[in-house]
Amino acid sequence: MATDLDKALAKAQYTALPLPRAKSGPTTIFGFENGHLYIVRNQSKCLPDPPLTISPDPSADMLVFTKEFSFGFNAVVSFILRLFGAGNAKADLTAKRVKSATVQLGGLSHYTVETGALVDYLLAQNQATPCMRDITAKDHFTIIAALRAASFSYAFRNEAGATVKFTGPEANALFQVQADMSVSVTSEGKIVVSAPCYVGFIAWDGKRIEKELKKAKEFGAGKRFRGYTAPTAFALASSSSEIEALRLQSMKSAPRKIVKRKRGK
Repeated sequence: MATDLDKALAKAQYTALPLPRAKSGPTTIFGFENGHLYIVRNQSKCLPDPPLTISPDPSADMLVFTKEFSFGFNAVVSFILRLFGAGNAKADLTAKRVKSATVQLGGLSHYTVETGALVDYLLAQNQATPCMRDITAKDHFTIIAALRAASFSYAFRNEAGATVKFTGPEANALFQVQADMSVSVTSEGKIVVSAPCYVGFIAWDGKRIEKELKKAKEFGAGKRFRGYTAPTAFALASSSSEIEALRLQSMKSAPRKIVKRKRGK
Protein backbone atom coordinates (compact mmCIF):
# COMPACT_ATOMS: atom_id res chain seq x y z
CA MET A 1 0.00 0.00 0.00
CA ALA A 2 1.36 3.41 -0.95
CA THR A 3 2.30 5.73 1.90
CA ASP A 4 1.09 9.31 2.16
CA LEU A 5 4.40 10.42 0.68
CA ASP A 6 4.11 8.05 -2.28
CA LYS A 7 0.60 9.35 -3.00
CA ALA A 8 1.71 12.97 -2.80
CA LEU A 9 4.63 12.27 -5.14
CA ALA A 10 2.37 10.49 -7.64
CA LYS A 11 -0.06 13.42 -7.59
CA ALA A 12 2.82 15.71 -8.58
CA GLN A 13 3.89 13.23 -11.32
CA TYR A 14 6.91 11.90 -9.42
CA THR A 15 7.51 8.24 -8.72
CA ALA A 16 8.75 7.32 -5.25
CA LEU A 17 12.21 5.77 -5.23
CA PRO A 18 11.80 2.11 -4.21
CA LEU A 19 15.31 1.85 -2.77
CA PRO A 20 17.77 4.13 -0.98
CA ARG A 21 19.40 5.91 -3.90
CA ALA A 22 21.19 8.98 -2.54
CA LYS A 23 23.18 9.30 -5.78
CA SER A 24 20.49 8.18 -8.23
CA GLY A 25 19.61 11.57 -9.59
CA PRO A 26 19.01 12.71 -13.16
CA THR A 27 20.83 10.72 -15.92
CA THR A 28 20.68 7.45 -13.93
CA ILE A 29 19.36 4.55 -16.03
CA PHE A 30 17.52 1.71 -14.32
CA GLY A 31 15.51 -1.39 -15.13
CA PHE A 32 14.01 -4.43 -13.44
CA GLU A 33 15.18 -8.00 -13.18
CA ASN A 34 12.96 -10.63 -11.56
CA GLY A 35 10.93 -7.80 -10.05
CA HIS A 36 13.92 -6.08 -8.47
CA LEU A 37 15.16 -2.63 -9.47
CA TYR A 38 18.75 -2.53 -10.64
CA ILE A 39 20.92 0.33 -11.84
CA VAL A 40 21.86 -0.16 -15.49
CA ARG A 41 24.07 2.95 -15.60
CA ASN A 42 25.03 5.17 -12.67
CA GLN A 43 24.34 8.90 -12.67
CA SER A 44 26.45 10.74 -15.30
CA LYS A 45 27.91 7.45 -16.59
CA CYS A 46 26.22 7.53 -20.02
CA LEU A 47 25.07 11.14 -19.85
CA PRO A 48 28.06 13.03 -18.42
CA ASP A 49 27.96 16.26 -16.43
CA PRO A 50 29.34 18.26 -18.22
CA PRO A 51 28.37 18.73 -21.05
CA LEU A 52 24.94 18.06 -19.58
CA THR A 53 24.27 19.91 -16.34
CA ILE A 54 22.27 18.54 -13.41
CA SER A 55 20.99 21.52 -11.47
CA PRO A 56 18.08 22.63 -9.25
CA ASP A 57 15.16 24.28 -11.02
CA PRO A 58 13.88 27.21 -8.92
CA SER A 59 10.72 27.48 -11.02
CA ALA A 60 9.44 24.04 -9.94
CA ASP A 61 6.33 24.21 -7.75
CA MET A 62 7.09 22.74 -4.33
CA LEU A 63 3.86 23.84 -2.63
CA VAL A 64 2.33 20.38 -2.90
CA PHE A 65 4.99 19.10 -0.50
CA THR A 66 4.53 21.66 2.28
CA LYS A 67 2.80 19.16 4.54
CA GLU A 68 3.65 16.48 7.03
CA PHE A 69 3.11 12.81 6.29
CA SER A 70 1.71 10.46 8.91
CA PHE A 71 3.04 6.89 8.96
CA GLY A 72 2.07 3.74 10.82
CA PHE A 73 4.84 1.64 12.40
CA ASN A 74 5.55 -0.61 9.40
CA ALA A 75 5.49 2.34 7.01
CA VAL A 76 7.90 4.28 9.23
CA VAL A 77 10.36 1.37 9.26
CA SER A 78 10.03 0.90 5.50
CA PHE A 79 10.59 4.62 4.88
CA ILE A 80 13.73 4.74 7.05
CA LEU A 81 15.16 1.60 5.47
CA ARG A 82 14.46 2.85 1.96
CA LEU A 83 16.15 6.20 2.47
CA PHE A 84 18.93 5.45 4.94
CA GLY A 85 19.34 1.69 5.09
CA ALA A 86 19.16 1.69 8.89
CA GLY A 87 19.31 -2.05 9.47
CA ASN A 88 18.38 -1.99 13.17
CA ALA A 89 15.52 0.50 12.79
CA LYS A 90 12.74 -1.99 13.51
CA ALA A 91 14.37 -3.32 16.68
CA ASP A 92 15.14 0.17 18.01
CA LEU A 93 11.63 1.48 17.34
CA THR A 94 10.05 -1.64 18.84
CA ALA A 95 12.16 -1.30 21.99
CA LYS A 96 10.90 2.27 22.39
CA ARG A 97 7.32 1.10 21.77
CA VAL A 98 6.89 3.40 18.78
CA LYS A 99 3.58 2.88 17.01
CA SER A 100 3.49 5.78 14.56
CA ALA A 101 5.35 8.88 13.43
CA THR A 102 4.96 12.10 11.51
CA VAL A 103 7.69 12.75 8.98
CA GLN A 104 8.34 16.18 7.52
CA LEU A 105 10.53 16.80 4.49
CA GLY A 106 12.64 19.94 4.49
CA GLY A 107 14.68 21.83 1.91
CA LEU A 108 12.96 20.32 -1.11
CA SER A 109 14.44 21.02 -4.53
CA HIS A 110 13.74 19.81 -8.06
CA TYR A 111 16.94 18.69 -9.82
CA THR A 112 16.78 18.23 -13.57
CA VAL A 113 18.65 17.95 -16.83
CA GLU A 114 17.80 20.62 -19.42
CA THR A 115 15.80 18.55 -21.89
CA GLY A 116 16.79 20.52 -25.00
CA ALA A 117 20.47 19.97 -24.23
CA LEU A 118 19.74 16.31 -23.55
CA VAL A 119 18.09 15.77 -26.96
CA ASP A 120 20.93 17.62 -28.72
CA TYR A 121 23.50 15.48 -26.93
CA LEU A 122 21.76 12.22 -27.79
CA LEU A 123 21.38 13.19 -31.45
CA ALA A 124 25.15 13.75 -31.67
CA GLN A 125 25.98 10.29 -30.31
CA ASN A 126 26.66 7.11 -32.25
CA GLN A 127 23.33 5.33 -31.95
CA ALA A 128 25.02 1.91 -31.92
CA THR A 129 27.04 2.45 -28.72
CA PRO A 130 26.25 0.39 -25.59
CA CYS A 131 25.15 3.57 -23.80
CA MET A 132 22.67 4.53 -26.50
CA ARG A 133 21.32 0.98 -26.56
CA ASP A 134 20.77 1.18 -22.80
CA ILE A 135 19.11 4.60 -23.05
CA THR A 136 16.69 3.58 -25.83
CA ALA A 137 15.93 0.04 -24.61
CA LYS A 138 12.15 -0.21 -24.22
CA ASP A 139 12.43 -1.82 -20.78
CA HIS A 140 14.85 0.78 -19.38
CA PHE A 141 14.10 4.12 -17.73
CA THR A 142 16.31 7.22 -17.66
CA ILE A 143 15.79 9.61 -14.75
CA ILE A 144 15.33 13.09 -16.22
CA ALA A 145 14.47 14.96 -13.02
CA ALA A 146 14.33 14.11 -9.33
CA LEU A 147 13.03 15.58 -6.09
CA ARG A 148 15.66 15.96 -3.38
CA ALA A 149 15.05 16.60 0.30
CA ALA A 150 17.80 18.18 2.38
CA SER A 151 16.47 16.99 5.74
CA PHE A 152 13.85 14.79 7.42
CA SER A 153 12.32 15.40 10.84
CA TYR A 154 10.61 12.61 12.76
CA ALA A 155 8.12 12.95 15.62
CA PHE A 156 7.66 9.45 17.03
CA ARG A 157 4.57 8.49 19.06
CA ASN A 158 3.50 5.53 21.20
CA GLU A 159 0.15 3.77 21.18
CA ALA A 160 -1.38 6.48 23.39
CA GLY A 161 -0.24 9.20 20.98
CA ALA A 162 2.41 10.61 23.33
CA THR A 163 5.79 11.70 21.94
CA VAL A 164 8.52 9.08 22.22
CA LYS A 165 11.86 10.76 22.86
CA PHE A 166 15.31 9.51 21.89
CA THR A 167 18.65 10.63 23.26
CA GLY A 168 21.31 11.93 20.88
CA PRO A 169 23.29 8.65 20.85
CA GLU A 170 20.07 6.63 20.35
CA ALA A 171 19.05 8.82 17.42
CA ASN A 172 22.51 8.51 15.86
CA ALA A 173 22.42 4.72 16.24
CA LEU A 174 18.94 4.55 14.72
CA PHE A 175 20.05 6.24 11.50
CA GLN A 176 23.59 4.84 11.40
CA VAL A 177 25.20 8.22 10.78
CA GLN A 178 27.55 8.48 7.81
CA ALA A 179 30.13 11.15 7.02
CA ASP A 180 27.74 13.13 4.81
CA MET A 181 24.81 13.23 7.25
CA SER A 182 24.08 14.50 10.74
CA VAL A 183 21.39 13.69 13.31
CA SER A 184 20.13 15.95 16.10
CA VAL A 185 17.30 15.90 18.64
CA THR A 186 15.20 19.02 19.31
CA SER A 187 13.89 20.06 22.73
CA GLU A 188 10.44 18.86 21.64
CA GLY A 189 11.80 15.38 21.00
CA LYS A 190 11.92 15.51 17.19
CA ILE A 191 14.79 13.77 15.44
CA VAL A 192 16.17 15.84 12.57
CA VAL A 193 18.24 14.01 9.96
CA SER A 194 20.25 16.26 7.66
CA ALA A 195 21.11 14.09 4.67
CA PRO A 196 20.38 15.29 1.13
CA CYS A 197 18.59 12.41 -0.54
CA TYR A 198 16.43 11.89 -3.63
CA VAL A 199 12.92 10.77 -2.68
CA GLY A 200 11.17 10.72 -6.07
CA PHE A 201 11.96 10.89 -9.75
CA ILE A 202 10.63 11.60 -13.24
CA ALA A 203 11.77 9.08 -15.82
CA TRP A 204 11.45 8.65 -19.58
CA ASP A 205 11.34 5.11 -20.91
CA GLY A 206 13.53 4.07 -23.83
CA LYS A 207 10.62 3.91 -26.26
CA ARG A 208 9.62 7.53 -25.57
CA ILE A 209 13.23 8.69 -25.88
CA GLU A 210 13.71 6.92 -29.22
CA LYS A 211 10.46 8.39 -30.52
CA GLU A 212 11.49 11.91 -29.43
CA LEU A 213 14.89 11.58 -31.13
CA LYS A 214 13.18 10.52 -34.35
CA LYS A 215 10.91 13.56 -34.16
CA ALA A 216 13.89 15.87 -33.60
CA LYS A 217 15.72 14.34 -36.57
CA GLU A 218 12.73 14.97 -38.83
CA PHE A 219 12.74 18.64 -37.87
CA GLY A 220 16.47 18.84 -38.47
CA ALA A 221 16.10 17.24 -41.90
CA GLY A 222 13.43 19.74 -42.88
CA LYS A 223 10.66 17.15 -43.02
CA ARG A 224 8.52 19.30 -40.72
CA PHE A 225 7.71 22.98 -41.12
CA ARG A 226 7.63 24.18 -37.54
CA GLY A 227 10.72 24.41 -35.36
CA TYR A 228 11.47 21.70 -32.85
CA THR A 229 10.92 22.37 -29.14
CA ALA A 230 12.10 19.81 -26.62
CA PRO A 231 9.39 18.52 -24.26
CA THR A 232 9.48 19.28 -20.55
CA ALA A 233 10.58 16.54 -18.18
CA PHE A 234 6.96 16.03 -17.09
CA ALA A 235 5.63 15.85 -20.68
CA LEU A 236 7.20 12.43 -21.38
CA ALA A 237 7.19 11.12 -17.81
CA SER A 238 6.40 7.45 -17.30
CA SER A 239 3.68 7.06 -14.71
CA SER A 240 4.12 5.08 -11.51
CA SER A 241 1.65 2.51 -12.86
CA GLU A 242 3.65 2.09 -16.10
CA ILE A 243 6.86 1.55 -14.14
CA GLU A 244 5.12 -0.92 -11.82
CA ALA A 245 3.69 -2.79 -14.81
CA LEU A 246 7.19 -3.29 -16.22
CA ARG A 247 8.40 -4.49 -12.84
CA LEU A 248 5.64 -7.09 -12.71
CA GLN A 249 6.38 -8.09 -16.30
CA SER A 250 10.01 -8.74 -15.37
CA MET A 251 8.79 -11.19 -12.73
CA LYS A 252 6.74 -13.12 -15.27
CA SER A 253 9.65 -13.34 -17.70
CA ALA A 254 12.04 -14.62 -15.04
CA PRO A 255 13.24 -18.19 -15.63
CA ARG A 256 11.37 -20.70 -13.51
CA LYS A 257 13.11 -23.40 -11.55
CA ILE A 258 12.04 -26.82 -12.75
CA VAL A 259 11.56 -29.33 -9.98
CA LYS A 260 11.76 -32.97 -11.10
CA ARG A 261 9.29 -35.22 -9.40
CA LYS A 262 10.08 -38.82 -8.55
CA ARG A 263 7.83 -41.50 -9.94
CA GLY A 264 4.90 -42.29 -7.78
CA LYS A 265 5.06 -38.94 -5.99
